[in-house]
Amino acid sequence: MPAEPTRSPSAEAFWAAGMARPIAVREGRATFRVATPGAGSETLVVVSALARSPGPYPIRLVARPARRAEIPVLADDGRRGEVPSQAVAPPRDDSAGSAANPPMPPPIREFHIMVREGDPGSPSNYVPVRGVLRGVGRHVQVYVAGEDVPRVARGALEEAIATFDDRVLPAARDRFGSARDVDGDGRFTILFSSWLDALGGGRHAVDGFVRVADLDAAVPAPFGNRCDMMYLNAGLQAGPYLRTIIAHEYMHAVVYTRKSLDHPRGDQPGPEEEGWLDEAMAHLVEDGHGFSAGNIDYRVGAYLSDPERYRLVVDDYFAADLFRSHGCRGCTYLFLRWCVERYGPDLLTRLATSGRRGVPNIEAATGSSFASLFRRWSVAMFLDSLDGRDPSTLQGVGVGQPMSLRGPVDDRELAGPRYRRVDTDGRPHRWEAAGTSCHYVVVPGDPGGAVEIEVQGPPGACLQVTALPLGSGHARLGLEVSRLSRPGAVPSIRARITEEHGVPIRLSALSWEPLIPGPRPRVDGPRPGRLDMLGVASAFGTSALEAHGRLDSGEIRLDGVPAGSGPLAIKVVGTDAGGRRVSAWAELENAAPATAAFPRNPPRPPASTGPILGVAADLGAIRAGKAVDRARPRP
Repeated sequence: MPAEPTRSPSAEAFWAAGMARPIAVREGRATFRVATPGAGSETLVVVSALARSPGPYPIRLVARPARRAEIPVLADDGRRGEVPSQAVAPPRDDSAGSAANPPMPPPIREFHIMVREGDPGSPSNYVPVRGVLRGVGRHVQVYVAGEDVPRVARGALEEAIATFDDRVLPAARDRFGSARDVDGDGRFTILFSSWLDALGGGRHAVDGFVRVADLDAAVPAPFGNRCDMMYLNAGLQAGPYLRTIIAHEYMHAVVYTRKSLDHPRGDQPGPEEEGWLDEAMAHLVEDGHGFSAGNIDYRVGAYLSDPERYRLVVDDYFAADLFRSHGCRGCTYLFLRWCVERYGPDLLTRLATSGRRGVPNIEAATGSSFASLFRRWSVAMFLDSLDGRDPSTLQGVGVGQPMSLRGPVDDRELAGPRYRRVDTDGRPHRWEAAGTSCHYVVVPGDPGGAVEIEVQGPPGACLQVTALPLGSGHARLGLEVSRLSRPGAVPSIRARITEEHGVPIRLSALSWEPLIPGPRPRVDGPRPGRLDMLGVASAFGTSALEAHGRLDSGEIRLDGVPAGSGPLAIKVVGTDAGGRRVSAWAELENAAPATAAFPRNPPRPPASTGPILGVAADLGAIRAGKAVDRARPRP
């Protein structure tokens, strides 16, 4: 049994600023007394629920003054490995395009897409799509659904071919290997279709996906197409975003080849990678290409706006009803990005080519326990850009470009993970946490020199508590917003920004975005908006916030936000003289009207030629029912 907390003069030294301390949790409860020397000293408390079940778990935190600090019982997270020394297997080339001079593809080819909700083993949930050949490259062929031929521009076709041939396939071959040439036709297939606007009976709209059922030659039509292929939305235009989607989707095909087809179990493919890690790897590959952040920026923004809402470990996004949970995707991207930054670029290759999956895969590839990884990552996210150094970058390990979690990314502003302030008055702060999520609390110091903090939740939540003294001398921003009442008009607000710790700040941005993004944020619903430094100066009269100062804005129109489109996250970001970034949050109610802000039933595309195939589902032939899993798209 762990020893009792130590009471000694060394407790003040133990709680040195900048040293994260893992606090032991017993039966869902942790109590510790932290030293808070000096005016303005604060303590960050990160409370995580490591349970793999979804939750939510009710959790409470209480802070009150204490007579003295104590050295607490510390948690043991298990292994904290360095970069594993095992060699990475050389990539294999199973791809379409490895053979010289493949024959020309047929001008017309029939594909099947699951467009209705329900049993993936029921043929009535699929429609046949007549694909018309519209372009051929060295290693790829592009079909367009017949009804969409006028819609898909020549520029998009040419860019898809050039991107795949010259960028995506060569990069994958060099690092991971390639997707298996299932149909033996010598090329990978891309199908553009407007059915991607109306999946799940109209509940889901995506820009691209891969179905691994297509990559299993034993799965018959309509459940699989026996073809190495990806699906792209017919509405995509030529540009960096299209290139990003192609890179993302091809990685899904590569991961399935390397993990499931290269590690068979008897005459069947091996297990697929869990959804969260599969998506994380595909998003990290986007970083490596550097085409665009447009497929991840809004997901990161959603996650940082409400971290306790979103799960990291999700085996199957469909089964968990999280298919379009953008915050979950932002979470898994940030987690794996930190892991790669910590353990090096070969980590992605080890993850993508091993026969393991999920948490055991990441633990074996890093040599660290999941608990250790999760704790270090959750603290690192909060500290990003707070110390005045350049933003986190993966450039040196060959993965990505600089990204500050408190700075601009494309057309939106990040403000770090949202945290709550909890006073030391004994009033409980309560929240509900999803499984494998974290929640950030900042507790101010007490003039008496110590604060007692108590965290309690159900034992089944598997709580993880980390305390990090932040010290004193750093700025603290406050943000309040009020809406100007103008029914039916574009929402307008007034904002008040304050500095509470006596440190002057130069404000760099004020931004707004949906608290929960819609299904396709680039197409539907509210757009993010921001005032840069000059915009802040115009709205507030200056961008310079004095120590203990206050700035009140004039009217700020939230352009791009329809009235009644749902709650908004409002953020302000600034920098002190030492280059340390600080931020503050507010939430604005923008109540949705009686009808949904985002249509759940988009217009149905024109019917494809030919009836729905009435093929009986022989689940024995379809890998003993695995079609149910493999028919689901990996968007």
